[in-house]
Amino acid sequence: MNPRALPAALAAVLLVTGASAEARTASNKELEARANELESRLATVERSAANLVPMQQQIEAARSELRSLRGQIEEARHDLESLRQQQRDLYADLDRRLLLLENGATPSTAGAGAPTPEDELRAADETAVYGDAFAALKAGRYEDAVRGFQLYLAKYPDGPRADSASYWLGEAHYVQKDYTSALKAFQGVLDRFPDSAKAGDALLKVGFCQYELKAFRNARTTLERVVAGYPGTDADRLARERLARMDVERR
Repeated sequence: MNPRALPAALAAVLLVTGASAEARTASNKELEARANELESRLATVERSAANLVPMQQQIEAARSELRSLRGQIEEARHDLESLRQQQRDLYADLDRRLLLLENGATPSTAGAGAPTPEDELRAADETAVYGDAFAALKAGRYEDAVRGFQLYLAKYPDGPRADSASYWLGEAHYVQKDYTSALKAFQGVLDRFPDSAKAGDALLKVGFCQYELKAFRNARTTLERVVAGYPGTDADRLARERLARMDVERR
């Protein structure tokens, strides 16, 4: 080889090698950028996945409360129709008894032990006061419902529907997020009517109110009482769901 051609050939080799190195460097930078981008996207996905579980649990808890509310609505519809029928029956019977009195009949001739007209009027009024409050609750007129149930409890504190009136008074407050007043009403069911059919639901709502008022330790204790005292009921199921939610929230 011509000695003079050697430097030129060496220069060409170095030029090619340098270009190849630059190309590899550029390629590595591109790969590194893509790797960084993928790592960032993966981190975003991992954060989203971490938030997905508690979010799903909150959704399930909301669905559960919605099912409970729908059940209460159906119960309210049934109770309201029963009240309307009772009211119609009471007024019809009252009209019949007043007609007997107008025609000279006495309570004894109308039947031994039969209620007096005053008793009938009181029963009709008790039904009407409760029915009006219940209708307001069902229609979403919660302030009217609160006043109506308070009126009932003032007039008939030991009436046949006093436990229900106290419970639905609590519901009317709870829907309006007046959790302090709701707690008082639900606790009233437990204090005055411990054997009421609504005692389990009232205890559950006491726990819910305590939760909303951020008394988490008391709420947990109350909900555990529901689970222990009312197994297999809707109140038990809802209490367990709220306790699971509190576990996720670390409360």
